[in-house]
Amino acid sequence: MIAPIAGGPASAQRREELRHNLADVRGRIAAAAAAAGRPADELTLIAVSKNWPASDVALLSGLGVTHFAENREQEARLKVAAVTKYLSGRELDSEVSSAWQPHARDVVPEGDADQIRQPGPAAAPESGPCWHFVGQLQRNKARPVAGWAHWVQSVDRAPLVNALAGGALSYDREIAVCLQVSLDPAGYDTGRGGVHPADILALGDLVAASRGLVLVGVMGVAPRGLPAHPAFARLREVSDMLRREHPDASVISAGMSADFAEAVAEGATHLRIGTALFGPRRGVP
Repeated sequence: MIAPIAGGPASAQRREELRHNLADVRGRIAAAAAAAGRPADELTLIAVSKNWPASDVALLSGLGVTHFAENREQEARLKVAAVTKYLSGRELDSEVSSAWQPHARDVVPEGDADQIRQPGPAAAPESGPCWHFVGQLQRNKARPVAGWAHWVQSVDRAPLVNALAGGALSYDREIAVCLQVSLDPAGYDTGRGGVHPADILALGDLVAASRGLVLVGVMGVAPRGLPAHPAFARLREVSDMLRREHPDASVISAGMSADFAEAVAEGATHLRIGTALFGPRRGVP
């Protein structure tokens, strides 16, 4: 069963751990921005909360973090429901989990997404956390993701655009979309997802023409085992190309705990930070 959020020493200790980690990350972001000659306030911190409990999201939200990212639909749907109820002051003891346990009885049915969905991306920070989906998304998961995500950062193919747009319309909301770009040196998907840079304009046109979706920019993940800086330089070039056709698509989502300084140097606007905030990654249940 879902354990309640705990008070007392354990909760206070975790709050202090997160407070310390957040202060350290913010300091590192400010230093990276200064080194790149950029103002730190143009950078958005996204806390990657995958595999971490709803209680951690609630604590970081209380410390001023407004953007959170998940990569598995089932885990995210449960977590969003718990955090939403907690932050609205309802059912604190029974709804906010201190550990995510993927048992069937804990899963929020897809039909309940109407109870947790929020307005489109612009209104999200004022009504609770802004939720991002950052994992590789299967077409059959697009509709349930549309019920809770304000942003989907991993759109990399036309069938997914159509499925996500249908989901957004079914919930009468708009979803911000980043096009995930393959940053492999040859421009091909190596298992981490991503559209070939040569295909970015066609995919961007499709998103921009789709009701329920708002094209906001690009996202990329540096290839494993290769220097991050050249990869982020390629992402910036793709972003420039996209913006020539879609000037409002100004987001560059790049950089994680180990490489966000390189991403900032290449114009990243949104940083996806997990380990540096929450600690070493937990094993996937």
